[in-house]
Amino acid sequence: VVFSSKTNNQIIGQAIELSYTDSCVPIKLLHGHVAGLNNVDYVLYPCVIRMGLKEGDENQKYTCPLVQASPFIIREALGMGKRLLIPTIDFSRGDVDVIKNLADVAVKMGFGRKQGKKAALSGIAAQREFEAAEVELGEELVARLHRTDQLGVVLFSRSYMSQDSGANLGIAEKLAQLGVMPIPLDFLPLGSVNVREYSDRPYWFNESKHIAGAALTVADPQLFGLVLTNFGCGPNSFILNLVEDIMGGKPLGQLEIDEHAAEAGIVTRLEAFVDTINGFAGSSRAGESVDQERDIRRVAYTRFSENKIVLLPRMCEHADALGAAMQAFGVEAVVLPEADERNMLYSDKVTSGRECLPYRVTLGSFMRLLYGDDNGGVDLQDVEGFMAGAFGPCRFGKYAVEQIRILRELGFDFPIRTTVSNHGYHDSDLGAGFERLAWRGIVAVDYLERLLWRTRPYEKSEGATEALFNEYLLRVADLMRRKEPLNDVIREAAPGFRSLIDPSEPRRPLVGINGEIFLRSNKFSNSDLVRECEKAGLEAIVSPIAEWFKYVTHRNIEDGIRDRDWKRIIKGNIRKLLLNRDEHSVAANFADLVEGKDPTIKELLKLAGRYLSPKCGGEAILSIGAGVEWLEDPRFAGVISVMPHGCMPGGTVAAMSEKLSEKYGKPWISLTYDGILESNNQAKISNFAEVIRYSSRGGLGSAP
Repeated sequence: VVFSSKTNNQIIGQAIELSYTDSCVPIKLLHGHVAGLNNVDYVLYPCVIRMGLKEGDENQKYTCPLVQASPFIIREALGMGKRLLIPTIDFSRGDVDVIKNLADVAVKMGFGRKQGKKAALSGIAAQREFEAAEVELGEELVARLHRTDQLGVVLFSRSYMSQDSGANLGIAEKLAQLGVMPIPLDFLPLGSVNVREYSDRPYWFNESKHIAGAALTVADPQLFGLVLTNFGCGPNSFILNLVEDIMGGKPLGQLEIDEHAAEAGIVTRLEAFVDTINGFAGSSRAGESVDQERDIRRVAYTRFSENKIVLLPRMCEHADALGAAMQAFGVEAVVLPEADERNMLYSDKVTSGRECLPYRVTLGSFMRLLYGDDNGGVDLQDVEGFMAGAFGPCRFGKYAVEQIRILRELGFDFPIRTTVSNHGYHDSDLGAGFERLAWRGIVAVDYLERLLWRTRPYEKSEGATEALFNEYLLRVADLMRRKEPLNDVIREAAPGFRSLIDPSEPRRPLVGINGEIFLRSNKFSNSDLVRECEKAGLEAIVSPIAEWFKYVTHRNIEDGIRDRDWKRIIKGNIRKLLLNRDEHSVAANFADLVEGKDPTIKELLKLAGRYLSPKCGGEAILSIGAGVEWLEDPRFAGVISVMPHGCMPGGTVAAMSEKLSEKYGKPWISLTYDGILESNNQAKISNFAEVIRYSSRGGLGSAP
């Protein structure tokens, strides 16, 4: 057995050269470590999904999406092929699956299954003994502190940063030299803290550690916290807000480390931090207790209140259909105006900039109303917000609870109701009739958008396509409010749009757009990407919203099978049958102009599974599947994937798309958005279009 060397300048150099530019430092360093193992037969690099027994859907002990996907990213980036052994590590339902997966790897290396199982059991036992020894040593260290006047500094960090002196520039040693005792987070008795007292959805494994560590640190007058984080760390953009709230007024240091961090700068900041905590410990404030009156718990509920107006941020045109379905079933729903620069002006004042763009855009929509920009005289006591969510592993699940916190601190008692994908979005208690009506509306808008994108680049009269699209949106929403069938109206749509096309216009190269669902769908956030593509001489389509709902249903059935929950399995399959039936009944009305057939979720997962395990759930697997499907389809000339800055699923796609582009001989670019003027993306789109014009193969020059 050969281990990679400790992190050093050579590994850092290789990491920078081989990795995707916007990856966080730990992911980059993994490239360097694996690349250094070039004289071995195999490299063992697990896909780590969950790190402990799940405690309900709300606390699944997830690793972050990039950690889950990292072995597959590196396999593609380094061309490892079968040399890279990737067992799945998922302790959410106990040890059995983990032992089996490790034994499978042993068989691939030529060992017997019994040998592999024995080795796996030994490894798990050794790991747990090590973890117990950490806590025991931590108790000794804290007891030693209490016998002296020395201060302890708890390192709030993932172990792969706090324990790697090459990556963190020897922070533990430097703290010791400054007279304080460094204590890794894992040395504290973290299991003694009930993290549910602080959050109703602590779904990341390291989130629970940070919450528990903060609770223990703030309670001990001789312990202080120092956060070691990395540029672009997605989970920390939300986790650290809660850690800071738990710590109250007690000093909490923070160092953000990347591959360019300099030792001199780190030393200066550590010296300032140690001076601060020494001063605090000797002051009268040291004995002050944390303000118990301040409500810092993160929680959001699913049921709508009676007699309240429910406000929906306009993520995309589908919001009108969703709002109409709610109205049809007795909810007074109002869709908020489209986002604009005011959203960012409001939200950027109360966020750190580390949060993802959709969070800030939707927060800005609520703030515009609450501050009077768009409330139309509505009594703020009569309103509540609505925000979809999830119980991990993406940051999306944190939106509602963090927005509630921010608005409360601004003085607004503004409830935000949420529904989560883990429950198939049927936890709002509006019933199956609402779900089917909303679904038919979503599918109808998906196909109306396809007509818009198919027609607008070739329209005879500028603006006519957009006007017709808006007309049909209004008609569909009106029918939904009255619970009337949609088919008669949408049957008229395809001929109407076709009549707007100038048949003399040659067909443009067709490109597919996928990526983070909010960003690809929200025109403000993506700078109206489809129009930008059209300005560059392209025709574009975007992955449909319906794709995500079908995927959520698929995952719900999978979870039911894993948990042997027959009720969930049966309900999921019935729901899947109804979704497919309703989708086909709507789609049949658009066959005249909408070309091709969207792949099923199973087909997408099969395509993506060549490059990324479907167990890495979320948008990345769908984007890779759709991207590969488009690359293999001769009708498509290229692929664009979009993501907010720091998006973990988006980072996975971006890290793999270049190699896939090379493999298939078609361009696949990734665009990052952060709510500022995106001139760089405009240049990328222009270059992308130029590449397509010179490299596209046949089949794109026929008349529309």
